[in-house]
Amino acid sequence: MELLKNHMVVSISLFLVTILLSCFNLLGSATASPVIRRNDTDQQALLEFKAKITGDQLKVMDSWNSSILFCHWYGVTCGRKHQRVTKLELQLLKLSGSLWPYIGNLSFLRELNLVGNNFYNHIPQEIGRLRRLEILQLTNNSISGEIPSNLSACSKLTVVRIRGNELTGEIPASLSFLSNLKVLYLFNNSLTGSIPPAFGNLSSLEEY
Repeated sequence: MELLKNHMVVSISLFLVTILLSCFNLLGSATASPVIRRNDTDQQALLEFKAKITGDQLKVMDSWNSSILFCHWYGVTCGRKHQRVTKLELQLLKLSGSLWPYIGNLSFLRELNLVGNNFYNHIPQEIGRLRRLEILQLTNNSISGEIPSNLSACSKLTVVRIRGNELTGEIPASLSFLSNLKVLYLFNNSLTGSIPPAFGNLSSLEEY
């Protein structure tokens, strides 16, 4: 009788352990999988950027490979908590290529710095999806086309430096909605028209 009782206790204990392990596995899959998918999104966006590079004299892009985590690629900074790309700093590296629309997928990006390279083509409309973007620096490239009006959707922007390019068209009046803007450099382009009167509402603007 005592042996049967001990056997029942052991069986019940094993059953409870099995249930607990199952719960932990379910919890782990529920929390870990989305993180992996989000990281994959950032990595794919960076690889699309690399694919648009047509000139890389300093071989900067060689570090962008699967042998190391993309957060350790040259010029890439990730946040500690979510391992999402927060900064892309590739200034003065003799890079050439076109700007890529997949930049809009770097949804945690706070700073984009491509100063002093030879990037061309238009500023993609998808840049308006970067709602966390605070600093945009594209000075001294060969970027053409118009300034995207939906840049105003990046409401946290404090610094916009896109002087020294080949931009055309008028300055979008919608930029006056960037209430946090402190620095705005647009000169040395081929812009037409006058400064929108609504820019008088940019009370935080210090340099322009």
